[in-house]
Parts: sequence; structure tokens; C-alpha cells
Amino acid sequence: MPRPYPITAGIFAGFALLAGCSKSEQPQTGNGLRSDMQLHDTAYYVANEAARVEMQGVCDKWKASQRSPFSWPSVVVETCNNVASANEAIRRTKDRDDFKKGMGI
Repeated sequence: MPRPYPITAGIFAGFALLAGCSKSEQPQTGNGLRSDMQLHDTAYYVANEAARVEMQGVCDKWKASQRSPFSWPSVVVETCNNVASANEAIRRTKDRDDFKKGMGI
């Protein structure tokens, strides 16, 4: 008994090969990625907006680099996590203040 869709399987295999050979990915050389930063905690980034904005830009470049986070230096991972936590803490504080204002508290 013949297979019902032998041509379809070939088409899917061809698409899989083409997807794996995409030329859109740039070589991951690491040029322009900074890792020369001091490690600060979340409270530091909550209190220092200029430092938080600068490090957010550095973290955005690392995220856009398409490098695996497992290959990032630990100082970059910790800094990006602390910046994200600071942004979240600021957002929660603002939301809480807006809620209190709306409730008349």
C-alpha cells in the first residue's frame, strides 16, 4: 500500500532545509557588546535612573545579539536581571500610587 502523501513529506523536508540555511542571521562576533560594567543591586538602579537607562541599552544590545544567554558573561546576566527587577519595582510603585490616587487614599 503506497504512502498517501509522499510529495508533501518531500516539500516539508525542503522547507526544513531552507529554514536551517537562512542568510538573515548575522555572524555572532560579539562586536559592540559591552561587559565592562560594575555589578549593582536592584536598589541602586531604582535610585539611579541614568545608570538604569544606560544599562538597559547595554542589555538590549545583548538581547538583540542572538547569542545564547548561556554564553553571556555572568556580570551581564546579573546586571540585566537587576535592571529588569528595578524597572518592575518602579512600575509596581507607580501602579500602586495610581491605584491609591484613584481610590482617594
